Amino acid sequence: MTTGKVSTFLHACEGDAVTKLTNEKVPYFNAPIYLQNKTQIGKVDEIFGPINESYFSVKMFEGVIATSYNEGDKFFIDPMKLLPLSRFLPQPKGLTPRGGGRGGRGGGRGGFGGRGGFRGRGAPRGRGPPRGGGRGFRGRGRF
Repeated sequence: MTTGKVSTFLHACEGDAVTKLTNEKVPYFNAPIYLQNKTQIGKVDEIFGPINESYFSVKMFEGVIATSYNEGDKFFIDPMKLLPLSRFLPQPKGLTPRGGGRGGRGGGRGGFGGRGGFRGRGAPRGRGPPRGGGRGFRGRGRF
């Protein structure tokens, strides 16, 4: 497995290691973090700070003590567990593919003669002049 440098140790906080991101890409949450000799020491816990100067905390494994590291110690990650920074930046307007509209013809929502459903029972049988296809039961309320 290949690993790439991802951060440098800053300090320990509540059992976690706080590190400064040195890679141009951002690590996945829960991505495994390694030492240079490829021993896994923990997982990415939280990512914080501005986009141009990010930090993240490493939740240490059982038996790994965050205070045992010195400021500047390098941590490594599997390059497949990194996301490009562009994922976190606002997309420029007009480039996002938009979904099509709701189709032109073919009777949309509302109006008379709905989308199937109850269509009346043939002749009006003494209830005044014919009224066309019924609208069926459309729930209670608004008529």
